[in-house]
Amino acid sequence: MRQTGWLVLSVSLAACATASSASSENLAVRSSPTRNVITATEIVASRVSDVYQAVTQLRPDFLRRRSASVTMTPRPAAVSVYLDDLPFGGVESLRAIPLDRVRVIRYLSPFDADLRWGGSHPAGAILVTTLKQ
Repeated sequence: MRQTGWLVLSVSLAACATASSASSENLAVRSSPTRNVITATEIVASRVSDVYQAVTQLRPDFLRRRSASVTMTPRPAAVSVYLDDLPFGGVESLRAIPLDRVRVIRYLSPFDADLRWGGSHPAGAILVTTLKQ
C-alpha cells in the first residue's frame, strides 16, 4: 500500500512538472514582448541612419497599412507616431528623430493606442521613447 502511494505521488508530480513546463513555453512564444519593441541595442547593431530605417528593417510590421474598417470605404489607415508620449506626426516624422537619443521604439495596437491617448488610431501607433537629458 505504501509503495502504491509513492508511485501515485511520483507520477502526479511528473505530470504537473511536464504540464507546467509546456504551458510556460507556449506562453513565452505567444506573448513575446520583443515583437512589438525595438531596443537601442538592436538599433545600434543594425547600423541604420535614422529611426524610419530602423523600423523598416527590424520590424516592418509596425508600418503595415491596415484598413480603417470593413464597413467604411477600404482606405488604408496610417500609423500615428508619438515621441515621448506627445503626438509627433506620421510615419515620415520618424526620419527627424535623432538615433543617438532613442531608448526604445514600441508599437501599440489600435486598441492600446486609443486607450493611452484617446481618439482613434485605426492602424495603431509607434511610440518612440528617448533618453532623458
